[in-house]
Parts: sequence; C-alpha cells; structure tokens
Amino acid sequence: MRTRAALLDAAQEIFLRDGYAAAATEEIVVQAGVTRGALYHHFANKRELFRGVIERIQLAAEETLGTYNPEITQWEGLTRAVLATLDSVYDQATRRLLLIEAPAVLGWTEVRETHRSSTISRIERSLRAIARENGESTQASPVMAHLLLAAIEEAMLYLAHSDDPVRDRPEVEAQLMRLLDVLRRPAAVRDIA
Repeated sequence: MRTRAALLDAAQEIFLRDGYAAAATEEIVVQAGVTRGALYHHFANKRELFRGVIERIQLAAEETLGTYNPEITQWEGLTRAVLATLDSVYDQATRRLLLIEAPAVLGWTEVRETHRSSTISRIERSLRAIARENGESTQASPVMAHLLLAAIEEAMLYLAHSDDPVRDRPEVEAQLMRLLDVLRRPAAVRDIA
C-alpha cells in the first residue's frame, strides 16, 4: 500500500507539472523511490497509473458530498456540498487533471463512470431527505439525481475551462443555485409556480 501511495503521489505531481503526454514513468519511479517493476506490479501502464491518480482525486472530491452535519438542514447540507464541489475547481489537480486532462486521456465516459454510481447514491439520499423535510411523501427520482449531477459536472467543467474561474464563479454559482432552488420547494408549490 505504501508503494502504491508513493507512486500515486509522485505521478500526481509530475502529471500536474508536465501534463499526461510529457510525463515520464522513469521520473515517476525515481521520485517515488521505487523500482520500475514496482510500478508495473501496481499499474499495467502509464494510462492505468493516471487513472489511479484520477480516481484518488475523485474520491477526495466525492467526500464533500458525503459530509453530514446535524446542525443544518438537508437542503443546507446539499447546498454546501455543491458549493464545495465548485470550490474544488480552484485546486490545480482537480482542475487540470480531473476536468481537463482526464477526459482527453481516458474519455469522459470512463472518467464519469469511476465515481458516478456512488455519487448518484449520495445525491439520491440527500434528495429523499430534503423531500422528507418538505413533508413530501414521494420518493426522490433517480432521474433528478442524474440531472443534478450533470448540472454540477457541467458547472465544474465551465469553470475549469474558463480563463478566469474566480471572475466567472459568481455567475456559475448563481445559475446553479437557481436550478437547485427548484428542489428546495415542496412539490405543491412547484406545481403552482
């Protein structure tokens, strides 16, 4: 486990500095302090090593969706998680590796599928809890969880590709919050509006 972690740490630093295409596995093993054989014991090739780095970044980002605070409402919890996810775009590893390089190297479908089912489950649980807080008896739609995740991912991609994500953040956040606000109101109010 220590060897794998050392490889992922070194690879993340080098992929971030040089980009996937220019990163050399020789330099990664030297920086990790392991042998080439150790690299290939844990990862079949450079692409799989990169995928390991991406999965680790995704797990860290996903943890923001899973935090629970009994002091706040489910709605506030979901809102904070979404805003924290947008904040993750300011992290260079998330921005460059996860949102820009990974779709090019691994393909967007593969990038999304490595985390999608667990993230969808977390969002569905949040939506069910919000519905209960609103006094609704209906179950949260899995479709809504997919659509919400797609909106969050697109907001992150928009910021990642922006030449000034700090400047664009308020507008992206405002528009995303408009979409989220529909979930906040009970179904009866939504039907009238």
